[in-house]
Amino acid sequence: MKVAWQWVLALGVATVAVGLAAQDVHAAPSMRALQSQVESSMRIKGSLDIGADGRVAAVRLDRESAIPAGVVTFVKDAVARWEFEPTVRDGQSVAITTPMTLRLIGKTLDDGGSRVEIRHASFVEYDKNDPTIVARERGSVPTFPARRVGREAAADVFLLIQVGRDGKVRNVLAEQVNLRVLVSPREIASARAAFADSATQAVRDWHFRVPTQGPRAARDTWVVRFPVRFAPPADRNAPRWEPYLPGPRNTAPWLAPEPQLVAPDALDDGVYLAGEETGPQLKTTLGQG
Repeated sequence: MKVAWQWVLALGVATVAVGLAAQDVHAAPSMRALQSQVESSMRIKGSLDIGADGRVAAVRLDRESAIPAGVVTFVKDAVARWEFEPTVRDGQSVAITTPMTLRLIGKTLDDGGSRVEIRHASFVEYDKNDPTIVARERGSVPTFPARRVGREAAADVFLLIQVGRDGKVRNVLAEQVNLRVLVSPREIASARAAFADSATQAVRDWHFRVPTQGPRAARDTWVVRFPVRFAPPADRNAPRWEPYLPGPRNTAPWLAPEPQLVAPDALDDGVYLAGEETGPQLKTTLGQG
């Protein structure tokens, strides 16, 4: 593979040797056409130290040894140049440490190289013991829809869930379904529907702990995001390249307009309040292509 380090660090885009290979598809012309268009994706987790001035002071990646060396170098160099809105506490800007989840998108080029960008990023921390947020208490695990999609399929379903004061689910919607395997073009919609149906049906019987402290405790309902990952447990969080077929974004009538753009596919596992700003605010613009 061609080694070409062409950095565009402000945008988080590079052409690098990253261990990215074209998906092997031996199928009909429609599948080969899809292969030529599909992107690959990798989800990377880690943490950042952010100084009082909003500049990144340190970057740490989880399971770094499992990530291709070119990706590690690219991510660390790109993230080190990011800037955030300073975090203010008691009228003073302070240094903080924040979790980080990145959604990397890769594309194999005609010359044999690979182009990688940091498409989305999340800096939201989920603490199930925090009494000021919503947390999942109990509920059945969604069933893998093997009869409808086969046993080799994989997908991430990002749910929007409206929770009432009794902790029960009032409404649930699959905001986005992203496939993580190549699927025949005529089967993409049905595969997304199968994963969405399985996730939403299971969640309707879940029970959540609602906020008991802080300003959110006075609300009648809360809307949260919850990612459901359909994949073998051993591979669910492994940092590796996979086919990436993101689905359309759906909107919920019971979710008020949000103050900032949220990318569900950058969220780590957990329950995340929707409709409000949480976590450090990134000033640097990420690359979008």
